[in-house]
Amino acid sequence: MTEEMIQLASAPTGPLPDMPIEPASIEQGNPRARGAILTQTEDKKVSSGLWSCEPGKFAWTFTWDEFIYLLEGEVTISEDDTDHTVTLHPGEMAHFPIGTRTHWHVKKPIRKFFVVRTPQPL
Repeated sequence: MTEEMIQLASAPTGPLPDMPIEPASIEQGNPRARGAILTQTEDKKVSSGLWSCEPGKFAWTFTWDEFIYLLEGEVTISEDDTDHTVTLHPGEMAHFPIGTRTHWHVKKPIRKFFVVRTPQPL
């Protein structure tokens, strides 16, 4: 018998489990974050899932490559040491290479679909 290879996942309804932002990274407000990993490769180095966050500001350094698709809300993201700033709205996508240092300003509660590639299993 052949082992099934295709993974299926349903998007959770309601609030996602807590996935808190490090308190030292919070710059303003109470950006409560929640998230869930929904699928992973066998080696656990590529994962996908959903993440949400309430309004606020925080610093974030990407310790993995991440691709996002914004489902809801609005967020402005500034890249450290550059003049590069983007504002994402529902239906827009972005890629953050590993090591990118950013500041997030969540203006309206956001919900995103993400795919991450980590150097070590997640």
